[in-house]
Amino acid sequence: MTRGKQSSKRARRRVEVRYGPDQPQFIGYSGNVSRSGIMVRAIRVFAPGTVLNLELKFPDGTFQVRGEVVWAREGPVQFLSTGRVGMGINFLQPSAEFLGYLERAGAPR
Repeated sequence: MTRGKQSSKRARRRVEVRYGPDQPQFIGYSGNVSRSGIMVRAIRVFAPGTVLNLELKFPDGTFQVRGEVVWAREGPVQFLSTGRVGMGINFLQPSAEFLGYLERAGAPR
């Protein structure tokens, strides 16, 4: 069952995510990921509608993808682990290679 307005089920997975509007310079960690998007736990958030360049570092591969922020919540670093601080990001035209990797890794559709 999906939660909220997500178009895909999300799998809980922690990977390092570098992100930024021009280049991936900030660091966060995924809270969950699917073929359509990712929740990034991070202190530095961007406003909804911002397009970000992402670099996702999985154990056996690193992928670059662009995404659009759909929600963002700021807060103290103590709230990072709770998922209350960070951003929800929808992927924009992810590559077939990236989608194939997510499918093989068991990410929900």
